[in-house]
Amino acid sequence: MDILSDYLKTFRLSAHVFLHSNFCGTWAVDTSGEDKATFHMIARGAAWLHLPEGSAPIALRSGDVVVFPHDAIHTISNNDTPPPPEQPRNQPSEATDEGPNTTLICGYFEFERHSWNPLLNALPDVMVIKSEDTANTALMDDIIRNIIYETETEGAGSDVVIDKLSEVLFIHVVRTHMQQLKTSTGFIAALADKQISKAMSLFHAKPGESWSVESLATNAGMSRSAFADKFHKLVNMTPIQYVTCWRMQLAHERLTTTKESVTQVAEQSGYQSEAAFAKAFKKHFRFGPGAVRKKNNVPK
Repeated sequence: MDILSDYLKTFRLSAHVFLHSNFCGTWAVDTSGEDKATFHMIARGAAWLHLPEGSAPIALRSGDVVVFPHDAIHTISNNDTPPPPEQPRNQPSEATDEGPNTTLICGYFEFERHSWNPLLNALPDVMVIKSEDTANTALMDDIIRNIIYETETEGAGSDVVIDKLSEVLFIHVVRTHMQQLKTSTGFIAALADKQISKAMSLFHAKPGESWSVESLATNAGMSRSAFADKFHKLVNMTPIQYVTCWRMQLAHERLTTTKESVTQVAEQSGYQSEAAFAKAFKKHFRFGPGAVRKKNNVPK
């Protein structure tokens, strides 16, 4: 079981480019405060990334990508000195403006499930992918160049192509982060751990089975206590808490996309009774299975 793919499908990753503009002279772009995971791509020219006080400005050039998984405060500008508060933001240049131009492509990544997303939570506040760093990941380099090409040519269907390419870009950003990960804790570190990821993969493949800490530990080739301690250290929750949370996500998915009865969804989620399932579901989402069906107009 590919856990990353399972997450992306269940949480329904989507991406959308909302800005493709040229900036000339003195300018600044700030998209923070939208409560979305945003990204900026330097399509042409150069720029500077400014983070909160205490962080040195970061030089950006054509082909560089900056991702803010948690909507971190930031500004991108033409100068290595942070722009003053009174300087206008997000104002593209006119076609008649002269001087060095920088072309920015800005977009956001979004997940449909917001109650619990350990993948997104495990990502750092700021991720800078430099064009020179993609030398060993030719596919990511191709994706970036294709996004730039589609935004500049504006061919038939370009909007959809750009959004789909942006989704693939996010996946490769996560992959790159996994490859370059230097910490031994966190959800992504758990995916990289051979023992823990093996147990997680087996659970993800058959989430409705009667899993226990003992059975997960056995599949990981570890003792119960060693597995429980290591899992909690990496994922910051107990194995059974993780099992419950993932089952709830799958249950929510079935309740909104199928006509299966609540009893059927409960059984497929590993619950022997509808009452026990409904109690766990309400505890997790703060509303019951019936409310999900009603909100999404799914027939009972």
